[in-house]
Amino acid sequence: MDKTKYEKKPWYPNVRETETLIWERFLAKYPDAYDEVAYNVKVGEGSEIPEDTDVNLAKGFKELTQHKIDVVGFKGNAIDIIELKSYAGTRAIGQVIGYRDLYAHSVDPVASPNLVIITDTLRPDTKIIAEKQGIKIIVV
Repeated sequence: MDKTKYEKKPWYPNVRETETLIWERFLAKYPDAYDEVAYNVKVGEGSEIPEDTDVNLAKGFKELTQHKIDVVGFKGNAIDIIELKSYAGTRAIGQVIGYRDLYAHSVDPVASPNLVIITDTLRPDTKIIAEKQGIKIIVV
């Protein structure tokens, strides 16, 4: 996982245009939210690699099929797993919960990351479920 300074960048790995706009509004609104961040953090095992696959292709296949966390934010000892999602719904909730477990499996088994969804629109049902699951939703 490659950490980088928390600041506006020319582009963010694997972050689509809509999510980039959301992230940049968050950066502007919360300039001190994090010390460092990591983008496109690969977690999980990925799909099974077909037998007899060339070693170089096998590595690419694994990375292609792994889950990818949009952003992992670091502030002091705190770690946030962040999903950027326009009009966030229950899928975003499932993603951050799954990412938490896969982060523990793939990156840091003792970490206790916070779960955060950053969105442009707050859906009432999403808010109800997120609050029950201890997931923070930020609307920008």
